[in-house]
Amino acid sequence: MNVVAKSSAIASSLRSASGRVLIPAGLAFAAIAAVSGCSSAPSAPSAPSAPSAHAATPVATPSQPAPAATPAPPATVAASPAPSPSPSPETPPPAPPFHGGLTTKIEILGPSRALVPGGAPLRLVVTVTNSSTHPYGNILPLVSLGHCSCTANSLFPAGTLQERESTTNVWQTIPYDVEGFGTDYLNVTEPGGIQELPPGGVATFEYRVALSPATSAQVTRGTASLDVTLLPLPSHTPIGTSPAASAVVEVPSGQPPA
Repeated sequence: MNVVAKSSAIASSLRSASGRVLIPAGLAFAAIAAVSGCSSAPSAPSAPSAPSAHAATPVATPSQPAPAATPAPPATVAASPAPSPSPSPETPPPAPPFHGGLTTKIEILGPSRALVPGGAPLRLVVTVTNSSTHPYGNILPLVSLGHCSCTANSLFPAGTLQERESTTNVWQTIPYDVEGFGTDYLNVTEPGGIQELPPGGVATFEYRVALSPATSAQVTRGTASLDVTLLPLPSHTPIGTSPAASAVVEVPSGQPPA
C-alpha cells in the first residue's frame, strides 16, 4: 500500500457526521509518518562511498612476548687439584743439590791456636761429612790462608803448608794458597781429594801450617783465618758457600821466639 492509499483509509475512518474530514494537521502528519516509517523530508539516497586508497590494512598486533626467563648462573665448581704423580717404585727420587748433604768442619789440634812466625807449625784436621742418602765424588777440600790483621796489606804472612799422606804418614808440601782480593785462589789445585763419599761417609784430612821467620816490622800481633772451600773436580766453582768452614788463629808479633 502506497502513502496516498494509506492516507485515504485513515481519513475515511475519521470522518465526522457532516461528511467532512476532521484531521488536525499535526495529527495527520504524525499518522502518515507512523504508517510510512519515513521522515517528512526524505533524504536523497547517498552514494556508496568508494573505498579509500589509503585505508589501513588491519594489522594483527602480535601479543607482547613474555619476558625471557633469566637463566640461572652456572654453579661454581671448584676444580680439584690434580693429584701429584707419585714416583714409581722403580724410579729413585731425584738427587738433592750437590752441596745439600755435605758439611765441612775445621779442628785445630793442640791446646794453642797461636801461629808464631818462625815457630812450630800449627796442625789442623778437616772433616767432610756426607749426611745425605746419595754418594758424592771428585771433591777437593781446598785449604787457603785467609786475611790477617797482622800485616799492613792484610795478607796472610809467608809460610808453608803441608798435608799428611794417610797411607805413608809422610808430610808432603802443597801449594801455600794465600787469599787476595779476588777469587784467583780458587784456581789452585792441591793433590788428593775425595774420590767417593758414600751416604753417611766421613773423609778426614790433616794439615799443618808454619810461618816463616819475620821481624816485628813485617808481622805484628793480630788474628788470621784458615779456610776450607769444597770444589767439584774438574770444576773450581765452590760447592755451597765459600769458605765452607773457617778457623781463627792468633798471630803474635814477628819478634823471633826466644
